Order: sequence, then C-alpha cells, then structure tokens
Amino acid sequence: MPFIKFTDDEIVKRLRWVMAAAIIFSMANTLAGQPAAYWHNPALAMRGDGLPINSLTNYTFEFFLGSGWLPFVLAAMVYLAGMFLAASTLPRKLALIFIFSVIFGHYYGGSNWLAVRWHLGFLGPIFYGLAVSAGVVFAAFPPSGPKGTIKSLRWIMLFAMLADTVVTLVGQPHGYWHKPLLVDEGNQVSKFFLEQGWYAYVIEQLVIGSAVYGLVSILSRPWALTIAFCFIFGGFSGASNWFFYRWIWGWQAPVIFGCVLSAAIVLSTFPVRRWAKEERGQQQEPLAASGLPCKMY
Repeated sequence: MPFIKFTDDEIVKRLRWVMAAAIIFSMANTLAGQPAAYWHNPALAMRGDGLPINSLTNYTFEFFLGSGWLPFVLAAMVYLAGMFLAASTLPRKLALIFIFSVIFGHYYGGSNWLAVRWHLGFLGPIFYGLAVSAGVVFAAFPPSGPKGTIKSLRWIMLFAMLADTVVTLVGQPHGYWHKPLLVDEGNQVSKFFLEQGWYAYVIEQLVIGSAVYGLVSILSRPWALTIAFCFIFGGFSGASNWFFYRWIWGWQAPVIFGCVLSAAIVLSTFPVRRWAKEERGQQQEPLAASGLPCKMY
C-alpha cells in the first residue's frame, strides 16, 4: 500500500492545472511588475498593492522577493509543487475546496497587479476573471453535468454580489449619509449611483443582480456557468478590496472570504457520488443492477 495515494478524480486533475496557472500568473506578474532598480537592489521590491515590501501596512511575507529574483523563483517553484501535491493527495471534497481557495487567493493577487501596477483599473480584473472563469468551467463542469449546478451557483453568485454591495455601503464615510458627494468608491459606475444617494445605488445593484440572475438562467450551460463565475470573482474582488485597502485587514481577509466561497461552491455543486468504483475512476454498473435502489445524480 503506497504511503501517498494520488487522486484519480478527473475533475481534480484538470482543475489543479487551472490553480497552477493562477499561481504562475500571479508570480510572473510579481517579477514583471518590479521597478527597474529592483534588479540591482532587491530591497527596493514592490508588492502587488503598489507599496514597498517593507511597508507595515498590510504586511505580507515577501522575504524571498526581497532577497533577489533567483531565491524568489526557487521559492515559487517549491510553493507551486507543494500546492500541486496537496491538491493531488487530499480527499476529493477537500481537494476541490483547497483548489478553489488557492484560485481565489491568487486571482486576487494577480488582479492587484493588473489594476494597480499595470494601471488597467477595473478592466484588468474583469477580463482576468473572465479567463479564470472559463478555465474553471472547462476543467470542472462538463456539459453533461448535474442540472442543479446552475441553480446552486447562481445563488452563490448573488451572495458574492450582495457581500460587495453591503461592504461598499458599510465602508462609506460617516458624512456620506448626509452628503452623498462625499462618496468613497473606486468603480466609477457605482460611484455615480452612490452620489445620487444610497437608495439609487441599492436599486442599481438590484437591477444588475436580477438581470444577471435571469441571464444565467436562460443561457446554455457553459455560458451560464462562465458568467456566474465571472460575477462571483467580481463580487469577491470588490468586497476584498474594502477588506484589504480600506480597512487594512491584511491578506487573511480575502483568503478567508475566498475559502467561504470555495466551500459553498464545492458543497453545493459537486454532489456525493453513489458508485464505489467511480471513486477510483472506473466504470461500474449502478446499484439498481443488483436489485438495490439507487439514486442517479
């Protein structure tokens, strides 16, 4: 009996490559986004939020980056191998939650580089989210999957969007409620509605949520899932920006939020399988063949 048993689940196998791609994209941007002086003096390294690595605001562990590009690359390779190994050896449910959590975390890191360092604003995370969503859907949600997947996922999508809306309102300065022009918001569209008053912003969010919910309900399965994930990533990023940039809760806040969303996605869209040999990636006759009742998913 081998000491370590590697997964034979096809979804986990495919999805871990999406995780690896998100990690590599984040790490590559970390190096590419460094100022020119970094290559001569690693102490001048920059983080994804545009601050020096020695900044005490939202302090993150950047020891290897500050030691030079070669130690950083070597550490990144070890980290990538460790994440890949963990995803390959954990039980199926835990592996899926783990993979989605890592994807959320590195999506947020990559989005910061696109928005802050490369000055792409909100367009960068939007297009990046679309690419990651397409990868997730292609890897984890085959066209012939359970019909209830979209129904479950669209509620998670609304939850992520609602979290962003609530956090945005809670984060407004005290004077905003008497003078809406004091609004604090980076998204120019949302800022416009917030300037009209909180009720205008709430109505805008209700209209958007209802429209997206309806769209996801009528589109074909691949497009519906991709759009749903796009807005899940969008809501996650929007709320996380308040956690990280405004309230200075550090990286742990987006990571925890990503873990919550990951658990919700996996537990609601990946049903328990009823075939014993399917766990080993093999085909088996359903239990009904032996005269016992079974339930197909």
